[in-house]
Amino acid sequence: MKTRDRILQASLALFNEEGEASQSAVDIANALDMSPGNLYYHFKGKDAIIKALFDDFEHEMRIILRGSRGRITSIEDNWVYNYIILEEIFDFRFFYRNLGELLSRYPDLAVRFRALLAEQRQAIHTLLNDLNKRDVLFLDPRITAVLTDQILSAMTFWLSLDLIENTNTPPGHLIHKTVFQIMVLVAPHMGAAGFSFMQAASAHYEKMIG
Repeated sequence: MKTRDRILQASLALFNEEGEASQSAVDIANALDMSPGNLYYHFKGKDAIIKALFDDFEHEMRIILRGSRGRITSIEDNWVYNYIILEEIFDFRFFYRNLGELLSRYPDLAVRFRALLAEQRQAIHTLLNDLNKRDVLFLDPRITAVLTDQILSAMTFWLSLDLIENTNTPPGHLIHKTVFQIMVLVAPHMGAAGFSFMQAASAHYEKMIG
């Protein structure tokens, strides 16, 4: 593995486990058994590392969001798609656990994060509209906008809530729990199929965390 990639990998692990604010470039170098000078050869400090990690996250998220267009044709597809999004967010969870504080310290990232959030909002809205056109969901346009906001909020703040509650929920369980919560928001708009779907979704959720 290239030194640059090793630095990013170690930084991501440290930030995710210990929090970004408590780590310095020297801490990252020590974790890699590397001299600070060697690290600075590749990245001019922690800020540059955070920017590079956001570059990776932003790139991967845009691939996921844009790859869904026209491909989500059922609620089951939607479950898998939501899981993929949340799994990607979990991989870069330090960005989300203290989101307001981090973005206030990195205003250039705040602009980019808002743009990514806007694209995520549009992807959710488009997905709901697609399911509405297929008569999988039955949504008034005004409800679609509200439901989009609810899903986006769940996807943005689930890690902050877990951090506050300090539940120590295993990652896979936490992701499935959040997907299930999103499905609970969607199911009432499925008409007669909603009840049977929630029964199946509940059984699937119990199986995934069992």
